[in-house]
Amino acid sequence: MKKTILSFVGFLMLFNCNDEAYDTDSESSNNTTTIDFSPSGINAYWIYDVESNSLDALEMNFTVIDSIYVDSGDVNSFQLNANNDGVANGSMNLLLTNGSISKTPTTLVYDGSIEVPQNLLNLGFTQDLTIEAMTLLNLNASNSEEMFVQESNFSEIIEITETVVPVDVSRRVSTKKIDFYNNKIINGTDYADVFEAEFILNIEIIGSFSVAGFTQLVPILEGQDIMKINYFYANTIGLVHAETNQGISLSPQFTALLDFLSIPLDFPANVSIEGVEKMSDYSIE
Repeated sequence: MKKTILSFVGFLMLFNCNDEAYDTDSESSNNTTTIDFSPSGINAYWIYDVESNSLDALEMNFTVIDSIYVDSGDVNSFQLNANNDGVANGSMNLLLTNGSISKTPTTLVYDGSIEVPQNLLNLGFTQDLTIEAMTLLNLNASNSEEMFVQESNFSEIIEITETVVPVDVSRRVSTKKIDFYNNKIINGTDYADVFEAEFILNIEIIGSFSVAGFTQLVPILEGQDIMKINYFYANTIGLVHAETNQGISLSPQFTALLDFLSIPLDFPANVSIEGVEKMSDYSIE
């Protein structure tokens, strides 16, 4: 269940306003700032303390370490890997190592996929969720501005305790800038130039059930955020902290239908998991 869910140099004038990060059109003979929110040197690595807690799924209570490193690429596009070609334990690290990251002078953009969270695997889903050109960081975005939105729909056949159910899935993936800090203390360390953002995966699932010879459309999951990650990137360092809330809440109509059809549910109807990834060490070469 642990699988559950810019490099460039310029002369810049830094504004003392949290709603603005860098003015990439300004130059100063007195201030030279190197900007790289995700260093990609081939020997770069980051160590994270990962904690996961859940009252609903006891197996999701653990404390481990993630070792994340640049596996391949160059200053413009690169891939990350985890734990000696293993699987990352933290949700944000798992996302970042399931694709590639490209850079422009003001953005970090991700292409890859979200692995199906365990609570959806329990419902019989098998499709990973592909993401294309998702903006992780945009220095020109305003506070609370959505940097990326991708909506899609697909159909699938799932099996719930030997009962075959056609389903229609609607999903919305988005990222939003929260704030930019000239200085911010995170986990006891004072970092300069910190970009805070949020990733959200929202899912709605409608199932088609046969009841007494009639087909009924029943929401399995009413539209809800099944994964929300609040993450922080520090200039010249990379990802320094991420906090994740994930889980599902099956609809009352669905659980009532299962009871009516005498279909047992062998996992909790409501699951909530909290996770945190704290960077404890890193090396940038």
